Amino acid sequence: MLSQQFGNLLRDQRVRKGLRQVDVAHSAAVSRTVLSRLEQGRAQPVQTDVLDRLMRVLEISPHVVARSGPDAERREARLELRSKLDYQRIRHLRLAIELVHDGQEASIMIARAQEKVKLWRRNATCSPHYIERWSELLRLPPQTMAQEMASLGDWEDALFQNSPWSWAWN
Repeated sequence: MLSQQFGNLLRDQRVRKGLRQVDVAHSAAVSRTVLSRLEQGRAQPVQTDVLDRLMRVLEISPHVVARSGPDAERREARLELRSKLDYQRIRHLRLAIELVHDGQEASIMIARAQEKVKLWRRNATCSPHYIERWSELLRLPPQTMAQEMASLGDWEDALFQNSPWSWAWN
Protein backbone atom coordinates (compact mmCIF):
# COMPACT_ATOMS: atom_id res chain seq x y z
CA MET A 1 0.00 0.00 0.00
CA LEU A 2 2.74 2.48 0.92
CA SER A 3 4.78 1.58 -2.16
CA GLN A 4 1.73 2.25 -4.38
CA GLN A 5 1.02 5.61 -2.73
CA PHE A 6 4.65 6.66 -2.96
CA GLY A 7 4.83 5.54 -6.58
CA ASN A 8 1.73 7.57 -7.43
CA LEU A 9 3.21 10.59 -5.69
CA LEU A 10 6.46 10.35 -7.67
CA ARG A 11 4.74 9.76 -11.01
CA ASP A 12 2.12 12.49 -10.50
CA GLN A 13 4.71 15.09 -9.51
CA ARG A 14 6.99 14.13 -12.41
CA VAL A 15 4.10 14.37 -14.90
CA ARG A 16 2.88 17.62 -13.34
CA LYS A 17 6.35 19.09 -13.89
CA GLY A 18 6.47 17.74 -17.46
CA LEU A 19 9.62 15.71 -16.82
CA ARG A 20 10.64 12.42 -18.39
CA GLN A 21 11.68 9.48 -16.23
CA VAL A 22 15.15 9.46 -17.73
CA ASP A 23 15.68 13.14 -16.83
CA VAL A 24 14.49 12.73 -13.24
CA ALA A 25 16.57 9.58 -12.79
CA HIS A 26 19.67 11.31 -14.16
CA SER A 27 19.19 14.37 -11.91
CA ALA A 28 18.68 12.15 -8.85
CA ALA A 29 21.60 9.85 -9.76
CA VAL A 30 19.42 6.72 -9.85
CA SER A 31 18.67 4.36 -12.70
CA ARG A 32 15.56 4.89 -14.79
CA THR A 33 14.61 1.28 -14.00
CA VAL A 34 14.57 1.99 -10.26
CA LEU A 35 12.41 5.08 -10.82
CA SER A 36 10.07 3.15 -13.12
CA ARG A 37 9.60 0.37 -10.56
CA LEU A 38 8.99 2.89 -7.79
CA GLU A 39 6.40 4.73 -9.91
CA GLN A 40 4.65 1.43 -10.62
CA GLY A 41 4.34 0.86 -6.88
CA ARG A 42 6.37 -2.32 -6.96
CA ALA A 43 7.60 -2.98 -3.44
CA GLN A 44 11.35 -3.34 -3.53
CA PRO A 45 14.24 -2.66 -1.20
CA VAL A 46 15.50 0.87 -1.76
CA GLN A 47 17.80 3.02 0.31
CA THR A 48 16.35 6.13 1.86
CA ASP A 49 18.97 8.32 0.19
CA VAL A 50 17.54 7.27 -3.20
CA LEU A 51 14.11 8.41 -2.06
CA ASP A 52 15.58 11.65 -0.68
CA ARG A 53 17.28 12.42 -4.00
CA LEU A 54 14.13 11.71 -6.02
CA MET A 55 12.01 13.83 -3.71
CA ARG A 56 14.55 16.67 -3.88
CA VAL A 57 14.59 16.62 -7.70
CA LEU A 58 10.77 16.57 -7.85
CA GLU A 59 10.48 19.17 -5.06
CA ILE A 60 8.36 16.91 -2.88
CA SER A 61 8.23 17.71 0.83
CA PRO A 62 7.39 14.61 2.87
CA HIS A 63 4.45 14.92 5.24
CA VAL A 64 3.91 12.17 7.73
CA VAL A 65 0.30 11.81 8.79
CA ALA A 66 -0.40 10.17 12.10
CA ARG A 67 -2.98 7.42 11.80
CA SER A 68 -4.29 7.92 15.30
CA GLY A 69 -5.91 10.74 17.14
CA PRO A 70 -9.19 12.58 16.67
CA ASP A 71 -8.36 14.19 13.33
CA ALA A 72 -6.51 11.29 11.70
CA GLU A 73 -9.46 9.98 9.68
CA ARG A 74 -10.38 13.43 8.46
CA ARG A 75 -6.77 14.21 7.45
CA GLU A 76 -6.48 10.87 5.68
CA ALA A 77 -9.77 11.46 3.85
CA ARG A 78 -8.58 14.90 2.75
CA LEU A 79 -5.31 13.47 1.46
CA GLU A 80 -7.16 10.76 -0.40
CA LEU A 81 -9.53 13.30 -1.98
CA ARG A 82 -6.61 15.56 -2.95
CA SER A 83 -4.89 12.59 -4.57
CA LYS A 84 -8.03 11.70 -6.55
CA LEU A 85 -8.49 15.31 -7.67
CA ASP A 86 -4.84 15.52 -8.75
CA TYR A 87 -5.25 12.30 -10.73
CA GLN A 88 -8.40 13.65 -12.42
CA ARG A 89 -6.60 16.89 -13.25
CA ILE A 90 -3.70 14.99 -14.82
CA ARG A 91 -6.09 12.89 -16.93
CA HIS A 92 -7.89 16.01 -18.16
CA LEU A 93 -4.63 17.79 -18.96
CA ARG A 94 -3.45 14.79 -20.97
CA LEU A 95 -6.77 14.81 -22.78
CA ALA A 96 -6.39 18.53 -23.49
CA ILE A 97 -3.01 17.82 -25.09
CA GLU A 98 -4.57 15.10 -27.26
CA LEU A 99 -7.29 17.52 -28.40
CA VAL A 100 -4.69 20.04 -29.55
CA HIS A 101 -2.52 17.55 -31.40
CA ASP A 102 -5.10 15.56 -33.35
CA GLY A 103 -7.72 17.81 -34.93
CA GLN A 104 -9.68 15.04 -36.65
CA GLU A 105 -9.85 12.89 -33.52
CA ALA A 106 -10.62 16.01 -31.45
CA SER A 107 -13.83 16.61 -33.41
CA ILE A 108 -15.00 13.06 -32.73
CA MET A 109 -14.07 13.24 -29.04
CA ILE A 110 -15.75 16.62 -28.56
CA ALA A 111 -18.94 15.41 -30.26
CA ARG A 112 -19.01 12.41 -27.93
CA ALA A 113 -18.51 14.63 -24.87
CA GLN A 114 -21.29 16.95 -26.10
CA GLU A 115 -23.62 13.94 -26.34
CA LYS A 116 -22.78 13.05 -22.74
CA VAL A 117 -23.69 16.59 -21.60
CA LYS A 118 -26.96 16.41 -23.59
CA LEU A 119 -27.73 13.14 -21.81
CA TRP A 120 -27.09 14.82 -18.44
CA ARG A 121 -29.49 17.62 -19.41
CA ARG A 122 -32.18 15.27 -20.74
CA ASN A 123 -32.08 12.95 -17.69
CA ALA A 124 -31.35 15.72 -15.14
CA THR A 125 -28.49 13.59 -13.79
CA CYS A 126 -26.08 16.46 -13.22
CA SER A 127 -26.30 19.95 -11.79
CA PRO A 128 -27.42 22.63 -14.29
CA HIS A 129 -24.26 24.57 -13.36
CA TYR A 130 -22.01 21.74 -14.57
CA ILE A 131 -24.12 21.18 -17.66
CA GLU A 132 -23.92 24.85 -18.63
CA ARG A 133 -20.21 25.19 -17.90
CA TRP A 134 -19.29 22.03 -19.83
CA SER A 135 -21.58 23.11 -22.69
CA GLU A 136 -19.70 26.42 -22.88
CA LEU A 137 -16.31 24.69 -22.87
CA LEU A 138 -17.30 22.12 -25.50
CA ARG A 139 -18.39 24.87 -27.93
CA LEU A 140 -14.84 26.29 -27.99
CA PRO A 141 -12.28 25.41 -30.66
CA PRO A 142 -10.05 22.52 -29.47
CA GLN A 143 -6.98 24.69 -28.78
CA THR A 144 -8.99 27.21 -26.76
CA MET A 145 -10.84 24.42 -24.96
CA ALA A 146 -7.53 22.81 -24.00
CA GLN A 147 -6.25 26.12 -22.63
CA GLU A 148 -9.45 26.61 -20.65
CA MET A 149 -9.31 23.07 -19.25
CA ALA A 150 -5.79 23.81 -18.04
CA SER A 151 -6.87 26.95 -16.19
CA LEU A 152 -10.38 26.52 -14.83
CA GLY A 153 -9.57 28.04 -11.45
CA ASP A 154 -12.29 27.54 -8.85
CA TRP A 155 -14.32 25.37 -11.24
CA GLU A 156 -11.55 22.89 -11.91
CA ASP A 157 -12.03 20.30 -9.17
CA ALA A 158 -15.80 20.35 -9.47
CA LEU A 159 -15.87 20.08 -13.25
CA PHE A 160 -13.33 17.29 -13.32
CA GLN A 161 -15.45 15.28 -10.87
CA ASN A 162 -18.41 15.54 -13.27
CA SER A 163 -16.67 15.03 -16.56
CA PRO A 164 -18.17 14.25 -19.96
CA TRP A 165 -14.78 12.75 -20.85
CA SER A 166 -14.99 9.81 -18.41
CA TRP A 167 -15.51 7.43 -21.35
CA ALA A 168 -12.10 8.47 -22.70
CA TRP A 169 -10.24 6.59 -19.97
CA ASN A 170 -12.60 3.69 -19.27
